[in-house]
Amino acid sequence: MQDTARYRVLDQENHPFADLRAVHQYWNERRGERFAPAWTDIDLVSLPAHVIPRVCVVDSRNDGTDFTYRFWGTAITDMHHYDLTGESVMELEPPHYARSIRDQYALVFEAREPLLFLNEVPLPSGLTTYYAALRLPLTSDGSNVDVLMSAEEYGEHREQLEDYFEETWREHEELTSH
Repeated sequence: MQDTARYRVLDQENHPFADLRAVHQYWNERRGERFAPAWTDIDLVSLPAHVIPRVCVVDSRNDGTDFTYRFWGTAITDMHHYDLTGESVMELEPPHYARSIRDQYALVFEAREPLLFLNEVPLPSGLTTYYAALRLPLTSDGSNVDVLMSAEEYGEHREQLEDYFEETWREHEELTSH
């Protein structure tokens, strides 16, 4: 088992997460010809009702080096046992997890395009949790990423996510070892 959080960027066209596909499709519809829609273009209640509790929205701070939660879904509160609305992602626990999430938001901020992440997070209890997160850029001026939206998928069966993570990680290691 790892003692720090790790993640993989996944192919957005080839993954088993139907809810995240639906969120990506909605984002694409709202952006039109722009690189990203504005936060004001997004109406969370237009998403499938069961997805909204697994959504969070962050404001970019300090040129994409920090991010503050604007919206924190109730399923995310249930998973973490706290609400970080109004707080920095660096307040996530444990600290290695906070760094991992900040790094993911920074990648999307820099790429100016949606990225899908598969996360592995070791917990202080000794258990490990797995989840997928689609992170999408938003822009208020049509040029700069200033808000990012995420939708998370915890899977119907945690073992499936663990197996998917291990398979993806193994494929990555095989590609980078040659």
